[in-house]
Amino acid sequence: MNHAILKWEAAGIPFTVLIGLALHYAFALSGYWPPLALVAAVNESVWEHLKPVFWPSLLWALLEYFVLRLGVQNFWAAKGLALLVAPTVIVIIFYGYTSLLGRNVLALDIATFVIAIVIGQLSSALLVKSELKFDWVRSTGGILLAIQLAAYSSFTFYPPAFGVFEDSRNGIRGIPPNIIPR
Repeated sequence: MNHAILKWEAAGIPFTVLIGLALHYAFALSGYWPPLALVAAVNESVWEHLKPVFWPSLLWALLEYFVLRLGVQNFWAAKGLALLVAPTVIVIIFYGYTSLLGRNVLALDIATFVIAIVIGQLSSALLVKSELKFDWVRSTGGILLAIQLAAYSSFTFYPPAFGVFEDSRNGIRGIPPNIIPR
């Protein structure tokens, strides 16, 4: 089963990259359909660029769970931990390179996105294959998954006043008010 998990996680890389890239543009291409704002990027803030990693990764995890019929007790706890990896990598690389260069570069943004997904999927394989022997680790993974679901489901509609939620082009947080009246 360990080999199947690694192969499955590797197959999740192109899936997540392609769906994530589509979600980057989906909100605008949909004519700004409000329900799509839940999963698609609605502005150019760092936060909105984390959603196209999280939601396809979660969808892949659901497919993995049902297709492989994994009897792994720690599956969702491992996924709760693993789903934090790619967004964390994006934030670290993005803020790291932009602080050095003083600006963002599209090619580096795309490379960051892909690198983060690869690291996230490999982390997922390692965590799912591990036993997560301690109850507190399993509980923490499950709690982190619940927190992520709540955050990614709400912060587009109710963004906190932090820089990560602000579109650097115009200072807007969340859905631009000129697109959808609130």
